[in-house]
Amino acid sequence: MPCNPSPWFYKHKLPESARRCSMSGESIAFLHASDLHLEQPPYGMPEVPDHLRKILAEAPIQAAACVFETAILENVDFILLAGDVIDPSSAGARQLAFLMEQFDLLREQRIAVYWIGGQIDGPDHWPEELALPDNVHRFPRGQVHQSLFRRNDHPIASIIGISAGKDPVVDASVFRVEPSDRFTVAMAYGRAEASSLAAYKQIDYWALGGLHQSKTLFQSPQTAVYPGSPQGRSLSEAGVHGCTLARVERGRTAQTKFMPTDNVRWYRESIGAAEGTHRNDLQRILRDRMQRIVAEAGSSSILVAWQIETEGTLASQLRGGLDHELLDWLRTEFGRAQPAVWTMELTVTSSGELPEESYEEDTILGDFLRAVRQHQQDQRMPLDLATYLPQRGKDRTLAAVFDSNEDAMRSDLLEEAAALGADLLRGEDVL
Repeated sequence: MPCNPSPWFYKHKLPESARRCSMSGESIAFLHASDLHLEQPPYGMPEVPDHLRKILAEAPIQAAACVFETAILENVDFILLAGDVIDPSSAGARQLAFLMEQFDLLREQRIAVYWIGGQIDGPDHWPEELALPDNVHRFPRGQVHQSLFRRNDHPIASIIGISAGKDPVVDASVFRVEPSDRFTVAMAYGRAEASSLAAYKQIDYWALGGLHQSKTLFQSPQTAVYPGSPQGRSLSEAGVHGCTLARVERGRTAQTKFMPTDNVRWYRESIGAAEGTHRNDLQRILRDRMQRIVAEAGSSSILVAWQIETEGTLASQLRGGLDHELLDWLRTEFGRAQPAVWTMELTVTSSGELPEESYEEDTILGDFLRAVRQHQQDQRMPLDLATYLPQRGKDRTLAAVFDSNEDAMRSDLLEEAAALGADLLRGEDVL
């Protein structure tokens, strides 16, 4: 379940004996995180309600705090930060101070931090005036560096890493190491081929970064993991986000567990509604799905984009204004709950195409549909929608949006125009 750092997290320390009491022999526990992007808040919402502004602004820091809290509560030996932790050039003083505070807390708990640079946080990007505590180990660009994790002056794990260069592709061949009895971790950022990594049998765990969605390339006896970002930034990063907890008990195989950390969670939800579905039935379906989402997300705030797939009369009613009524109902019913479940948008798609004979009619409808088809078939034909804006709305930015020729936007717009136009010109009850 997502965690919300408590005052306890910031004020208390676990004694070393308590942190290590569950370990014996050569057992190891570590946390693997990447792509924290502390400098980047969530984006892409058409409108942000006042009661969610602070939650969204704080989401990256809250998720990162949950990562570090999890490391302490799970008694790990070290943390692996696999790139894109923070962009010092665009982060504010608060984000930098937060990260330094977390490193100090980990140092007090005797938790080591191994940090490779990604695209935004190479070791040469870090401000010289901010001296990192001695528990934080950075890895250079251009060459692989090895660091040994020791317990009681005895080396029990090798961490081999390299910060990303200009081309974010993992070159497994640079991680050649001599055979050893120690558990061996390789840290790398960028795109990786599972088959290339698996060929290096001396590497027990590949700690990868550069993907915002979690992904396990392979597991047992070797393991390769992208933990994903602790906090999704937009609807394109829908679903749960977190970090990876790994434990190694005496052998060399890591047992992993995904640990959710996101403070705000994005959802894309599709609902199929038969033609005879009534408004009350649709509201019941939406309410049931909402309750399932809330149970799944726990304490995370939720942002949902709904897509209703239907046809016939219901599709006409939705396009004619029922969609806006349902949007208002969802926001009123669920949008101010604790935690909030905010509906960002509700779109309608029709499962069937308009019949071909509609395009051949010698009617106003036929003329309209043929004009739409011309624009669908010829991307060079301008839509000229900006000419229909009221005079006060004809600023350059808004006009550019309306005249956009982006393929996906243009296609969706023309499909919706054809369906709505057919409803109106046939005299369907869409209002």
